[in-house]
Amino acid sequence: MPPKQTKKTLWVECETCHCSILTNDKNVHIDLNCSKEQVKCPYVESETLFTWLERASAPPDNVPRDAVLVHPSAGALIGAVIGKPLELKRDGAPTLLKRMWPSRASAPAAVILPAADLIGAWCSDSKHVSVTSLKGVVPPASFVTVKVRNHKKDTDISDILKERFLNHYVNTGTVFVYYYFGRKLQIEFINIKSAETSEHFNGSWYVLSENTVWNIEKNVDKKVDKKPVILGGVDDIVDEIKTLINISFDTQGLAANFQPTRGLLLHGHSGIGKTAICKHLIDNCYHIEINGPTIFSKYFGETESTMRGLFAKAVMHEPSIILVDEIETICPRRSAGSTEQERRVTSAFVSLLDNLHQESNKVFVLATTRKPDAIDPMLRRFGRLDKEIEVPVPDRIRRREILYALLKNLPNKVASIDVESIADLAHGYVAADLVNLCTQASLKCLKRNSPVIEKEDLMIALTLVRPSAMRELLIEVPNVRWSDIGGQDNLKLKLRQAVEWPLKHSESFRRLGVRPPSGVLLYGPPGCSKTMIAKALATESGLNFLSIKGPELFSKFVGESERAVRDLFTKARQVAPSIIFFDEMDAIGGERGAGEASVHERVLAQLLTELDGVVPLNSVTIVAATNRPDRMDRALLRPGRLDRLIYVPLPDFETRLQVIELKLNKMSVCDDVNSHSLASRTGGFSGAELEALCHEAALRALEKDLDCREVTMEHFEHILKDFKPRTSQSMLKVYEEFALGQRSS
Repeated sequence: MPPKQTKKTLWVECETCHCSILTNDKNVHIDLNCSKEQVKCPYVESETLFTWLERASAPPDNVPRDAVLVHPSAGALIGAVIGKPLELKRDGAPTLLKRMWPSRASAPAAVILPAADLIGAWCSDSKHVSVTSLKGVVPPASFVTVKVRNHKKDTDISDILKERFLNHYVNTGTVFVYYYFGRKLQIEFINIKSAETSEHFNGSWYVLSENTVWNIEKNVDKKVDKKPVILGGVDDIVDEIKTLINISFDTQGLAANFQPTRGLLLHGHSGIGKTAICKHLIDNCYHIEINGPTIFSKYFGETESTMRGLFAKAVMHEPSIILVDEIETICPRRSAGSTEQERRVTSAFVSLLDNLHQESNKVFVLATTRKPDAIDPMLRRFGRLDKEIEVPVPDRIRRREILYALLKNLPNKVASIDVESIADLAHGYVAADLVNLCTQASLKCLKRNSPVIEKEDLMIALTLVRPSAMRELLIEVPNVRWSDIGGQDNLKLKLRQAVEWPLKHSESFRRLGVRPPSGVLLYGPPGCSKTMIAKALATESGLNFLSIKGPELFSKFVGESERAVRDLFTKARQVAPSIIFFDEMDAIGGERGAGEASVHERVLAQLLTELDGVVPLNSVTIVAATNRPDRMDRALLRPGRLDRLIYVPLPDFETRLQVIELKLNKMSVCDDVNSHSLASRTGGFSGAELEALCHEAALRALEKDLDCREVTMEHFEHILKDFKPRTSQSMLKVYEEFALGQRSS
């Protein structure tokens, strides 16, 4: 039986220099006097393989993409383990870190890499390479920023790169090659961060994982001129938010001793300027914008993962600001109809907010919404969206400042006093409406080929732009003046005392310690201009006018009527100073009866609560009109509610004379028409009946002759024969008894 052949040894130790060399190269190594010529005579010294590099066209099947092929015998000498990192170095080339993969088919000393993945000096003719097994643990990269060369499209390929280079090793300066639709892209890593730190970790290398957040740096060579954000009338709000942000970022000062505000909810009417304020604040700070349509995904868990990645990116670039526009679309209030995805996303967002406090990150969250009540209540407690700031509907002063800011960027010849007068007329206009106002004025300016905007352009634009803040409740109030209402001088004075004086002379009321009237009730016979007087009051005083007819508030759905009352008063507070005018008040404020509460009684209870409830009616005046004051609920008429009762009587002779003359001035009448005679013969007529008398006389003239040019006294005489006043004595007695009852009470 022949003796067993001993296994051939591929590597032997040199007795002279004690390095390991290939058995077949021993004689060459000795002839070269132990020269370290690694291409002719590869060797292993101090657990480092010095050999040559081979470039393969493609890696074999079942071999990882980030692998380097090494013969097992050489791997054993340098302490390499399958799948563990090997550090490859070459003069003039960046260091590579690849996974060790055994290749028995290759030469014992060969190191093989795919040629397509090599760039720069690794593509040169030089074959020298040294290979060392990396000691320690390579930490996972939590965030990487890369620069993509040769990529001329705006397509975000971060997800593609994340999948392609999963489990690859990188450090700052590493460049990968990726072929995107035939184009060779170079992916350079310019910033890497890891959330894990340990003394056992290798400090310069990181491994890309599924949780790594990729950020592709934008092309800085393309300079885009940003339009400046124009702000006006919100300096106090901007200063307050800046203070909160600075405190949140100051971890060394006073804020280090307490938990600072890291979240703010900005709410207000649509078009009020919430987003513009946020854009102004994030302009010079690293920021990330989050909105519902861009982060929601149909795949399970991907939405939460995207949100976590965005927060991680913000932490990576701290100090930074996260802007969440229309947060109610991401974290809506939970209800029976809420989906599982909405609940998961809300929980993930809340968890990320809490982590900002736990990690003391310099990240501030700015959220905006139109409907604070539509947000999940979990977000509105301390430690999350701590602070809530309402951007109010601009008053006269804020509107003036916004107009100044807008006109500063437009060529104009509008004087300061004209800007103030336009601001006075723009009741209920929010910032977006004022921008639209200037846009419409610019269009008018272009149509008449003028280089600058003038006051007339803005005045015309005022008739075209409808105020957003009063869109749901605004009626088209005619331009009614006190001069359009004949007589009633005492009544006009009482109304001015009740409505105009508290607003224009508030200092006098405070000095005397008097509370202005909360509401005014106009009562009297039908047709005595109660509604017209209320409109004239709104026009003359320059206040926002919200007109509501009693039946409009009622709904067949339970709770909707009360909600309508609440929304009405909320809107009035937003557009203060304002007047809420209730026409036919007896339909709402009628006497409550016994038994089960009806819709009417619930609405009345809500109305009473709003009139003198917890939320004060600052600069909001209630004006109500009714023909039947005797049917009004007594709770409405007590002091603090509708505490000023004004009787609008049938017009006396002087008032009738003025009403008739006002009407006749608008008609074509003959010289024989005697207004004094008509006024003396129309005792007991209401204002509406006097107007109807003139109207009927004009129709009588047309009956006689369609080509008639004027109305004569004869036509009036014919109408007066059958035209009788419709206000009965019994009704007048009701008003007298009501007035006596109020005085006695």
